[in-house]
Amino acid sequence: MNRRAFLFGTITSLAMPAVARSGTLGLAELRGSLTAPEMPPVARRTGDRSAELQAAINGAARAGRPLYIRSGRYDVSNIHLPDRARLVGVPGETRLVYSGGGRLLYSEDARTLSLDGLTFDGANRTLSDEDDGLLSLAFVEDLDISRLVVQGSVGHGIALTRVAGSLRDCRISGAGGAGIMSTEGRVLVVAGNTVSDCGGGGIHLRRWTAGDDGSTLRDNNIDRVGDVGIRLSSAANVRISDNDLRAIDGPAIVADGASGGASVSGNVIDGAELGIALLGGGDRLSLVEGNTVRNIAGGKPVAVAGGRAGGVGIHVETPGSLTGNVVEGAPHLGLSLGWGATLGNVVASGNVVRRAGVGIGVSVLAPEQATVVTGNLLFDVPGGAVRGMRFAEFATEDLTRVGAAAWPGLTVGENRVA
Repeated sequence: MNRRAFLFGTITSLAMPAVARSGTLGLAELRGSLTAPEMPPVARRTGDRSAELQAAINGAARAGRPLYIRSGRYDVSNIHLPDRARLVGVPGETRLVYSGGGRLLYSEDARTLSLDGLTFDGANRTLSDEDDGLLSLAFVEDLDISRLVVQGSVGHGIALTRVAGSLRDCRISGAGGAGIMSTEGRVLVVAGNTVSDCGGGGIHLRRWTAGDDGSTLRDNNIDRVGDVGIRLSSAANVRISDNDLRAIDGPAIVADGASGGASVSGNVIDGAELGIALLGGGDRLSLVEGNTVRNIAGGKPVAVAGGRAGGVGIHVETPGSLTGNVVEGAPHLGLSLGWGATLGNVVASGNVVRRAGVGIGVSVLAPEQATVVTGNLLFDVPGGAVRGMRFAEFATEDLTRVGAAAWPGLTVGENRVA
């Protein structure tokens, strides 16, 4: 655990050459009988603008007013966001560029923060901590982030620690770490964002101590990222829905054994080493429903998935329901239930599998568990429709032909093989 990141949030930095024309800063006009004095505009000049920007942010926050940052480039660093800071920019035109020397934008003591319409650019300058993000925000009770562009961080794009609120409609690209990293999150909504070309993955929710995270990840587009598209580490009770994940250089969605109670529905995955993997038995029911998984290319064990086999469309070890999913193109297994003795009570029904080495693999090393495999449509599965497994190896012939009587915990019936 990175103690500094946990206590104070992760740091942010990016950079491009400094020296460019700056815009002006001003507070949005407020109407009414009680108004704070208008902040004077910042003089137009080149060079580092950190002191001017910090003064404007502090003054606006004290007055309870938003700070409007006009179009232009602002070379800044180590900007601290106090409580009630509200920064508003012109989308695509207001650009804050990291000028070096520590971090770009951070907060560690604000209850309420709002950022809208800003671009943060860093051109890969070194961060002061290996687990920093370009934006580094901690202990925020009500965060409202929207319409940001975050690019070029050598660490994470946006790093949040013990934050609640929402992060929506942002574009994050070119991070060396994850596009969005949330540590010890508190019912965070991450929606409508685009994350691309990030070496450390797309979105990662993690906790140092296993527990409820309660966050929602929906309607995000994740494209061409390394490691994992969406990852849960000790983060339970998370909803992952309607996300679009493409060209993932690793698994698309992974939840570890301490991330129970996940609901994974309506996601579209096209190109990954492994499609969806819910690891560990646990005692919370999970739901994997209505996902579309295509073009799985992996064949080797997947380290980030605990060495589970690659080339699998959907792999489930947790108890719950695996229903109404479509898997097309998986060299090893379309659906995989269990890993050795790790298998909860699972129902797999109403799924469609096409072009898989084997349609459905079921562990036969957990005979005390009730596993039901019924009503699935399986075609173009040359290795068999449903087969028993010992870890990644096949242990039985096709159970739709020879029957499952030898495995009392397993029910296989009414599957259609074409």
